[in-house]
Amino acid sequence: MKQAATILAASLLTISASVNQVAADPVADFYNGKRITVGVGSESGGGYDAYARLLTRHMGQYIPGDPGFIVQNMPGGGGLRVTNHLYTVAPKDGTAIATVQRGILTSPLLEGRHLQLQYDPMKFNWIGSLNSETGLIVVWHTAPHQKMEDLLKNDLLVGSSGPSTDFLPLFLNNVVKTKFKIIPGYKSSTEAYLAMEKGELEGRVSTGWAGDKDILEPWMKDSKVRFLAQLAMTKNPDFPDVPLILDYIKTPQEKQVAELILSAQAWGRPFVMPPDVPKDRVEAMRKAFEAMVKDAKFLAEAKKLRMDLDVLSGAEMDTLLKRVYSSSPDIVEAARKSISENTR
Repeated sequence: MKQAATILAASLLTISASVNQVAADPVADFYNGKRITVGVGSESGGGYDAYARLLTRHMGQYIPGDPGFIVQNMPGGGGLRVTNHLYTVAPKDGTAIATVQRGILTSPLLEGRHLQLQYDPMKFNWIGSLNSETGLIVVWHTAPHQKMEDLLKNDLLVGSSGPSTDFLPLFLNNVVKTKFKIIPGYKSSTEAYLAMEKGELEGRVSTGWAGDKDILEPWMKDSKVRFLAQLAMTKNPDFPDVPLILDYIKTPQEKQVAELILSAQAWGRPFVMPPDVPKDRVEAMRKAFEAMVKDAKFLAEAKKLRMDLDVLSGAEMDTLLKRVYSSSPDIVEAARKSISENTR
């Protein structure tokens, strides 16, 4: 009887320990057998899509419960459609994340007049960013523009896929006095580049070299494109001879405005969860992201695919956003004016 009682007691302890272990890991219990939807604010084949699919192949193993992933492309409005959906419609239980266009993060600060904005970037739960970005002024080889100064004299037709993609050309028109003519209606950067190749457009104001290089590099080798300026705070080593746009900005206030406009380049490929997701699931996702970016297989695949990495954690993104949204009201107002509809 004593032996039976001892065995029973040991069994009860084992069961109790198992129950406590499950209770101690509610995140694993929640994600076990579930699938996470990753929204992408552009069509398949572009830079955001490529980074999203890279993440889905590696991050699940680091999330308690090892959930699966599915990518859902939701192009429209330069990332506005997927962002509004994530904020207002997507489930807030941890089964929905998205990668959104970088300009979306500053749109409410700089583009408050757009009624389609249904989100507050400060209420999102930021997971992290896989890369910073360098913007470029890209000109097709048949255009007469040979250098930046030519943009101050002659019009250049460029495509737009939404308000967030217009920030830079509008800023350049209003502050640097370039002569971009912005043609709306393109669903993605890929579609705009195809239009450039067809002769519908003469160039593009690219917001991201890392995302566009698969399209641009073959054209570079065939001398089909030129780069007139880099749209970033510091030079990208891939373009040592291409000037920074800051070289063409004159006053201290305009430089501060430029820094605010260009701040989005720092979080080039951001991933985000909706508001009101349970804190333990947000923290688990952030930890999984940080573990993934150190994983040897993840790094090897990124290198094989020639995908640049310059990682920001979710906490670092929070800090950057707070800094941007605490900018001086005078600078914010000047920035808003600098990206208003063309005043020339």
